[in-house]
Amino acid sequence: MNRTQRQAIIKKIVTENEVSTQNELLSLLEKEKALTTQATISRDIRELNITKVEDNSGKSYYRILNNSVLGTKKKSEEERLSDIIMETGVSLTQIEFTNLLTVLPGNGNAIGVLIDKVRVEVNSKIVGCIAGDDTILILSKNEEDARMVNEYFQQYLFHVS
Repeated sequence: MNRTQRQAIIKKIVTENEVSTQNELLSLLEKEKALTTQATISRDIRELNITKVEDNSGKSYYRILNNSVLGTKKKSEEERLSDIIMETGVSLTQIEFTNLLTVLPGNGNAIGVLIDKVRVEVNSKIVGCIAGDDTILILSKNEEDARMVNEYFQQYLFHVS
């Protein structure tokens, strides 16, 4: 089975089921005759913009982010970052030379990784970030840089589709 077929099955499984773990996803893939490895599943999850979300009872499960814009075109890190912030962003506050970005639970670390990738190529005003479950602290050298970073993220955070 090729990558495209496997990823189509993964999208179907995640859309139709509340899958909580990669092992559970592997089991469901086996039932579909799509045998693969844990490493491949991790890569597929990243490529398909799949993240964990929490329901009202606190149970977490996988969900495809911004399903309407997923396509065959490979997205840049900046496009993936803007998509996930539009989908999960809650608030953004500048505090002197830092910005505090709050997102839906379970998304902080994934967004932190994308911010670190984007800061090198796209936004040199970001020195680095520290990410938790639903909060990302974005560091800049000074208040002016932090203001520019805030404006950069505001365009995605309060985007209306």
